[in-house]
Amino acid sequence: MLLPLAAAAQTASGRVVASNTGAPLPQATVRLAGQAAGTSTDEAGRFSLPLPGAAPTARLIISHLGYQSQSLAVDQLGPVVALEELAYQIGEVVVTYESIRKLLLKKWKIDEGSIVAVADNVIADVQKTDSLRAKKLLQNPSSLRAVLKLARLVFLDDGTVKVKMLLFGSKAKWQLDEAQRTLHVVGLKGNDEPITIVELTANRLVIHDAANPNRQDEVYIPAD
Repeated sequence: MLLPLAAAAQTASGRVVASNTGAPLPQATVRLAGQAAGTSTDEAGRFSLPLPGAAPTARLIISHLGYQSQSLAVDQLGPVVALEELAYQIGEVVVTYESIRKLLLKKWKIDEGSIVAVADNVIADVQKTDSLRAKKLLQNPSSLRAVLKLARLVFLDDGTVKVKMLLFGSKAKWQLDEAQRTLHVVGLKGNDEPITIVELTANRLVIHDAANPNRQDEVYIPAD
């Protein structure tokens, strides 16, 4: 009985949940096919999307990172939409989105054995924009390495990753690339180049700059 009323009001509404647990999926995207803009679900997984002039057969696209997207006609929309969880390949291990979240959501520091590699990567980055500063860093690499030992990489459950280094810090976003079935951190260095996580366990995180194969891999371990 609710579906005809929803169509008459030209509004699509419902709740998005995970099919395996029934848990709500906040920040799921709901939009009309062919349109980039749409709406997002709230903390309870609920959404309401105005559809002025849309036909009952117009298709809704409902998606969430880590889950299989659904496409269904407006007049087929029920009160609950359940999305199937996807599995992702990291190295030779298949893991789910939720298990990745649980592993990532912590504070990481650079592994002692990777400090030199990270320092070299930093100097290479600086060299691209400020050769004089890069030269100074090369003259006193121990100071840079001492600072890097205090650096922290913090993954938050809102999809934000923070880089903390003494009094300085920056933010980026981490996300799953569903097409390539690979986990990426986007904007970690202040740009939009993806950084692939090639190894991830509870005690070890290895990242690689996918756009620069000559860049050394960086190894992180839990900071706490």
